Amino acid sequence: MTRKIYAFGMDGFIVPMMKRFAAEGAVPHFERMLREGAVNQTLPSFPVWTPTNWATLSTGAHTGTHGVTRWRVEVEPGRRIDSFDGRANNAERIWNALERAGMTSVAVHYPAAHPSGVEKGFVVDGFGHPSHRRTDFEVATCQAYTTEAELAAEIEMDHDGTAVRAAQSGVEPIPPLKPAQGWSNLPESHAPPLESRIEVEARLGGDVTAFELLAVDGGGNGYDRVLVCRGRDGGRRVAEARVGEWSDWAVEEFAIDGGRQRASVRFKLMELAPDGSRLKLYRTQVTFADGFTVPDELAGELIERFGPYQEHASMLPYTAGMADFDTALEECEYQGLWFAEVARYMLRERGCSFFICHWHLYDYLNHIHLGDVDPVCPGYDADKADEYLDYFRRAYQVGDRILGRLWEDADDRTLVGVLSDHGCSPDVRVANIRQFLHERGFLALEAGHENLVRDQVREDDIDWERTRAYLKDDKGFDIFINAEPGPGFDRIEAELLLALRTWVDEEVGRNPVAIALPRRDAWILGQWGDQCGDVVFAWDHGYVSGYYGQWRGIAGDASVGAPNVYGAHHGGFLPTQSRDSSSFGSWLLAGPGIKAGYERPAEKLGYIHAADVVPTFCHLLGAEAPRQSQGTVARDLLEGFEMEREREALADRVPNATTAKARRELEEGKGQRFDTAEDLHRDLGV
Repeated sequence: MTRKIYAFGMDGFIVPMMKRFAAEGAVPHFERMLREGAVNQTLPSFPVWTPTNWATLSTGAHTGTHGVTRWRVEVEPGRRIDSFDGRANNAERIWNALERAGMTSVAVHYPAAHPSGVEKGFVVDGFGHPSHRRTDFEVATCQAYTTEAELAAEIEMDHDGTAVRAAQSGVEPIPPLKPAQGWSNLPESHAPPLESRIEVEARLGGDVTAFELLAVDGGGNGYDRVLVCRGRDGGRRVAEARVGEWSDWAVEEFAIDGGRQRASVRFKLMELAPDGSRLKLYRTQVTFADGFTVPDELAGELIERFGPYQEHASMLPYTAGMADFDTALEECEYQGLWFAEVARYMLRERGCSFFICHWHLYDYLNHIHLGDVDPVCPGYDADKADEYLDYFRRAYQVGDRILGRLWEDADDRTLVGVLSDHGCSPDVRVANIRQFLHERGFLALEAGHENLVRDQVREDDIDWERTRAYLKDDKGFDIFINAEPGPGFDRIEAELLLALRTWVDEEVGRNPVAIALPRRDAWILGQWGDQCGDVVFAWDHGYVSGYYGQWRGIAGDASVGAPNVYGAHHGGFLPTQSRDSSSFGSWLLAGPGIKAGYERPAEKLGYIHAADVVPTFCHLLGAEAPRQSQGTVARDLLEGFEMEREREALADRVPNATTAKARRELEEGKGQRFDTAEDLHRDLGV
């Protein structure tokens, strides 16, 4: 019997959080998974980052083998490419292995899935980067428009100090509403229609596409809806939205990079004062309506069946003041359910055996609010915890609806699964490794460099004549020594290891660094190969680095201490867990051949490694694992396989079989039996 597998990737999914909501009865489909399937936390590949672990979850290879160690990969000296480019991953992926076995796969919004190397498989947006303004399939990122110029200015100020948010707050002032002039085909309105104007600036090329806005009083109770039109013509409306509601999707031509591109967009009217004095309109990302699939013709087919593809759906509208939490969650739900519908269609009607995707909702929410719901975080406020916990509850209910959609037509040969690359843990202490290296005399900077306390040192800022050790551009967990192999290199290595291993966070009396290893021993953390640094280190539980833009500095500008703003993160630290938080990955799987209600006892058998997922999927589908796969089949998930073993009870007196003579004497019935070590030593003449 040929099996099929849904592997729905939910980035940042946390098993303990899900279990909490399942115990409340809030997520019935996850409850079913707990009863009928295997629910496990997984040991993620180190470092515990998004590109690293989605690479592991598509290859079954460890970090050193697939080579996706950080957010950019050095593919040749001096040339680095984005880790979400399929060429960054140096190991064969599961869709290649399944194709050799005669099966077809589909990957949706999966990191580094393009180029895929398959001839008959399918890819929908094989980039899958979690950040906005990154994809090739975008005309413009999401945006909000307001007639209150002061509001837009306040939002810019609120996010000052965070480079990403300050530069891209996403709320743009537009002209105040005024009586419509020079329009044709005006709709019926109890009050004279009012007009304004918005512009969509293309991310590439800076070309502008303008739309005219028309506010209408449709019910006689004040202005209650907005029309988005091409030109001053009410008959050329692109979209229409009422207060608090979404418009339908529109597919329009937009100017981009000197050309024209068909792209999808919709709007939500966040606010419209009945007297027309205020308006706030949210616009989604403007996403290509073609060109985002392999093969090309699949894009039109999917849009016709399931609606437009929205590449970026996140908490950005909420955090940047464009819209409220509900709106951001609605966008994430649209994207997730779209993925689920595509999954069902591709497995049911297009002959695919394997579906995998990457949906990023939980990671966004974790970074923002996990520290607000977990008392482990020093920034936890009990008075606000319930409010933010409900944000998580509602987000997991969205995931629950997605899981239910997959289960609707899963038959007795279909397995339904959920994957996550990692979870998240609240910040307790933060560290600036570059500042530490500078203070200890390993890193020297060019004159005039002022961004050390912001952890924004780049390789161009380094004084190479005086530098002994440094980090490459990116969030780092490995350090490179600026010396050729030999006695000088060895001295720097020894000093660096000693400095890291004896670094003390004096305020709390802890060592920030849990493990510091030379390259020759770094295999313990899964590090080897052409991307591996000379010294690899892991932060201890509760310490994190590399996210200055979110924590906005360390108190007192020290190299280690409390963040100015608490959050939650994952990265180059030991996986950790508290009541509702966990930085471990997740793997939920139910279906034919899978044990019901099973969770591996980690205290007896250890954790399933992220590298074990792909070999297990291949085993279930009857295929060989990818060529560079290094994980193993997690057989204890399968019916009929038992891995737990209890030690047999020892007899009161145990036969000695330490020596050949003793074994022989025992066989001849002459052997001695020993109760104590002293008895054994006496017999051996010790």
